[in-house]
Amino acid sequence: YSGLPLRAGDDVLTSTHDHFATHESLRLATSRAGATLRKVPMYERPEAASAPAMAAAIAKAIVPATRFVAITWVHSGTGVKTPVRAIADAVAAVNAKRPPEQRILLCVDGVHGFGVDATPVGQLGCDFFAAGTHKWMFGPRGTGVLWGKHELWPTLHPSIPDFGYASYIAWTGGKEAPPRTADTFSPGGFHSFEHRWALGEAFEMHREIGPAKIAARIAELNRQCKQGLAAMKHVTLHTPLADDISAGITTFEVAGMKPDAVVKRLHDKKIVASTTPYVTTYARLAPGLINTPADVDAALREIRALA
Repeated sequence: YSGLPLRAGDDVLTSTHDHFATHESLRLATSRAGATLRKVPMYERPEAASAPAMAAAIAKAIVPATRFVAITWVHSGTGVKTPVRAIADAVAAVNAKRPPEQRILLCVDGVHGFGVDATPVGQLGCDFFAAGTHKWMFGPRGTGVLWGKHELWPTLHPSIPDFGYASYIAWTGGKEAPPRTADTFSPGGFHSFEHRWALGEAFEMHREIGPAKIAARIAELNRQCKQGLAAMKHVTLHTPLADDISAGITTFEVAGMKPDAVVKRLHDKKIVASTTPYVTTYARLAPGLINTPADVDAALREIRALA
């Protein structure tokens, strides 16, 4: 977000559910520019969230000074999947009534949707999309992707020299820097190129299996997990049951136990779980591509034993 063309008086809109990385990046960017950062809730209780209500919450919060909307595709703290396409349509409706210099850009943190949801990034309707690829894509740590609409790259401000061929040749020749493109926003310097080169194998694996098959499998496993948890009287399920507003993360609470205690008990039984790193903390499971229905049953059996 440090590259956004923010100006004094601009308004940046995000949600209260976003991660520290988004909130802090936006805080730093807006404080430098003299812009305003606002956070609005998209739902009160995650288990009661709905796609129309989430889209309406963002649309209602847009004001004349709003220039950027920053949202997360899947909230890692609740497992809620936001309706990015519907939010993009709401932003587009506002932009249709504005001059080009006042249009709103929609930016999406897609790390927990990328590799889970089969929707191509270009069909989400957002202007920029960022995602780490070490999670659901099974790529190496430290790798990720940044996608943006071709015509919008020139509007951003690079913060790190790219060391790209065109930029370097312009520098050695004493010429002006080349036009800003996606290439000029790839940070230069010495990197773990072995990790970047290996990332192609992760994408190839997903292509071979098929994004639709992967999405269906993860949805099946999480549906099994959520339905099993919902049937336990000592468990409160916080992730919505509906597939269209949930993905690969399932959050819950066990009556009379703190989330970290639940996670420890599961770890003692060789079941990997985690707590959500937010002010409100839940226990969290994430059945994924490498898991089986038997794995989910094993987790449910141990949680059932916590009653």
